[in-house]
Formats: sequence, structure tokens, C-alpha cells
Amino acid sequence: MKKESTDQRLKRIHTAITHLVAHRDVNSISIYDVAKEAAIAASTVYHHYPNIEALIYELMEDIFVDFTNVLQDSIITEKIHHWSDINRMIEQGFVTYYSNNPLVQRILLGQHIYASIRHADAQNDLLLAEHVEAIYRQYFVLPELPSNVNIFAIALQVADKVYSMNYRENGSIPPEMAREAITLTEAYLGTYLPKNLPKKPIEAITH
Repeated sequence: MKKESTDQRLKRIHTAITHLVAHRDVNSISIYDVAKEAAIAASTVYHHYPNIEALIYELMEDIFVDFTNVLQDSIITEKIHHWSDINRMIEQGFVTYYSNNPLVQRILLGQHIYASIRHADAQNDLLLAEHVEAIYRQYFVLPELPSNVNIFAIALQVADKVYSMNYRENGSIPPEMAREAITLTEAYLGTYLPKNLPKKPIEAITH
């Protein structure tokens, strides 16, 4: 029988942890659980990952790439008439992504003990915020914004807090709370972005 490659082993491990996290409390999963689910020796899993936190942390890298794609895919140029349309599209895109990915819901919206993952999520919010700001600047002429805080990162974090609170209570993000997240983020951004923000001419919008 042909020997399994490292990539194939890693794929089995990732598939196993993804399945486990989607169905169990993240904090209760061990390396031995992953090994059993993947039908490989625990020593093999330990060879690649010293603990569950390191394994989940690696999965986050793919999720963060997904987040950037969510931003881009959420924007529908012809439906942008006011800056709040961008905020609404982005938040609706994230709610859809969360709803379709149990793994992401449990890791980023649920409760767990892994500080490195929370830190990575916060750092990624700063990177995502740069993409969000670039989208706003693509369509609108923005006023001078604070240099000591990133308002778009805070808006992302505010929405996530709403999603997290409801996910932990209901196991989902109810439509009415998804709307509340949009209301909250729009109100916050509205303290910095004028209601009648100048829109760039069509020919100035690049794709």
C-alpha cells in the first residue's frame, strides 16, 4: 500500500478537528480525540502539533483568508448609494459566513480557553479593517479619521460582540440580532462619517 504523504495526513487531521469542533465543546477536545477521529496514531498528531490550541490556530489562517474574501464578495457596486450600504453588505456577508460554518462559530463566537486564538482574531480585525477602509474609500470621499483608533476595526468588533452574545445564548445568530449589529455599527460609524458623504463618480471607482 502506498505510504500516506504528509499533506494527506495533515488533511485528515484538519478534517477530524473540523468535524469535532462542529459537534462538541472546543474545550473538551484532546489530541487523542483528533487521532481517533482521523484514525491515526496520537503520536502522529503530536508530531505536527504540540497541542489542540496549535492545531486550531493553524485552521484560523484559512478562516482569516475566508474573511477577506467575504469582504470582497459582499460588495455589490450597483447597490451602493450611501456609505451605510457598505456596512450593511459587509455585516450580512459575515452573518451568512458564520451561519454556514459551524467550526468558525464555535471557535470565534463561542467560549474557549485559547488566548492565542483570541489574540489572532483581534489582530486579524485590524488587517480586515484596512480592507474595509479601502472599500469605503473606493466609493466615497472620507473625512479625516482618527489616527489613534481604527473606527472600522471597532465596528467589526462591535458586530462580533453582538453575534457572540447571541450565539452563546441561542446557538445561532437570530435575524433580528443581525439587524441590531447593523444598527449599532452604523450608529458608531455615523459619529465619524457624515450622513451625506460625497460619493465618487463612477469613472473614479476602480475594480
